[in-house]
Amino acid sequence: MTVRLNKLLADRGLAARRKCDTLIQDGEVRVDGTIVREPGTQIDPTRQRVTVSGRPLPAAKADAYFALHKPVNVLTTMDDPGGRPTVKSYLPRGGPRLFPIGRLDGDTSGLLLVTSDGELGHRLMHPRYEIPKTYHLTLAEPPTARALAQLGMGVEFAPGETSRPARVEVLGRTLVALTIAEGRNRQVRRMCAALGLDLVALVRVRVGPIELGDLPAGAVRPLTRDEVRALRIAVSGAGAARPARAGRVTAGARRRPSGKNRPRRH
Repeated sequence: MTVRLNKLLADRGLAARRKCDTLIQDGEVRVDGTIVREPGTQIDPTRQRVTVSGRPLPAAKADAYFALHKPVNVLTTMDDPGGRPTVKSYLPRGGPRLFPIGRLDGDTSGLLLVTSDGELGHRLMHPRYEIPKTYHLTLAEPPTARALAQLGMGVEFAPGETSRPARVEVLGRTLVALTIAEGRNRQVRRMCAALGLDLVALVRVRVGPIELGDLPAGAVRPLTRDEVRALRIAVSGAGAARPARAGRVTAGARRRPSGKNRPRRH
C-alpha cells in the first residue's frame, strides 16, 4: 500500500507535516538511494527504503488513541512559543507522535480526543461526517423558552453565519446540554452571545460515540478497542450521525456518568 512521502515522515514522528515538506524539498530525504524533492511522492514503505539525512526512517509504531479532560486555560496545541500551558504536558510520552483532534478554546474545558492516527483524525475533523459534539452550558441566569427554542432552530451569530438546527436539553435551572454537528470558531460562545445568554462555563462532554464521563480535569485515558471501532464507524459514511431530534428542546434529569473507564494521570 502506497502513502505520501511527507505523511509517512510525519507518521513516523520525524516532525510536523510542514517541517517534513521542508526536509524533502531541501533534499534531505532519499528513497532507495535517490533524492526525492516532491512531498507528495507516493511510496510503498514495505518495499522501498527511506532515509532522512542519511539515517533510516524510524520503525512504525502502533497508533494510539486517548481521551483527555482538557482543563481551562490550557491550549489545544502541542507547543506554544509563548510558553503557555498546552495539552502536551498531560499526554503520555514515549509512544507515537500525538496530535489533538480538533480544538477546544482556552476558556473551554472537557473532552478532547488525541491520536497518532492521521487518517481517522482528519475524518473526525472533516465537516462532511457531521460528528455530533455535546456541550454543557452553565448560564448565569435561567434561559428563556424563546432563547432555548432559538438555540435549537439556529442562531445568526454573525452576518451571513447561522448555526444549523441542534439538540437542546434542559438539565437544570441554569444548566443546558447543546449538541451540534458543526465546529466553527468559538461557535457555542458566539451563539450564546447572540442570544444574550451569559455563559459562565462551557464543558464538552461528548464527541461522537465517546463520552467524557467521570474523567477528572487534567486526566487522560486510552480509548478502548470498542471506542476506536465506534469512531471508525462514525466516519465510515453510513455511520455518520447528526444530533438526535435536532431543533427540539427537551427537559430531563442529569445523567450520571457510567464510570466504567478508570482515568490515568500523567
